[in-house]
Amino acid sequence: MPSALLEFTGNAYVLAWGAVALLVLLWILRPAGTLRLCIGEKGELRISRHALHRLIETCCEQLHGVATARASVGRRGGKFTVSIRLKVRPNAKLDAIQGYLIQEVDDIFRENLGVGAVGPVDIRVVGVVRDPAKF
Repeated sequence: MPSALLEFTGNAYVLAWGAVALLVLLWILRPAGTLRLCIGEKGELRISRHALHRLIETCCEQLHGVATARASVGRRGGKFTVSIRLKVRPNAKLDAIQGYLIQEVDDIFRENLGVGAVGPVDIRVVGVVRDPAKF
């Protein structure tokens, strides 16, 4: 009886190879670890996704009303799209923070990275944290 469990039928082989093919396809289609910013005569400029996320998060966390920030950057339609999730302090001025961050993200892409194709910047407030205790 145990040998009967080890015998595969034709359908089982097809199913097993189909699963392997699906895993290989998903591995090939995974997002790249680096983003190509531009290609020039002397080479290309790439930045890792993690470095770009940290650059935007650090910019956000410099504001007084922002406690923490999480950023993600993607590419859609030839433009970079930025999504920022913020945890703010109770005294935060959200309209001022939004205007400042949109301008700063635009400056990061245009001036620091030399990229002109910046798409929408989506800013979401996902929480409010207490002010740090003062001594």
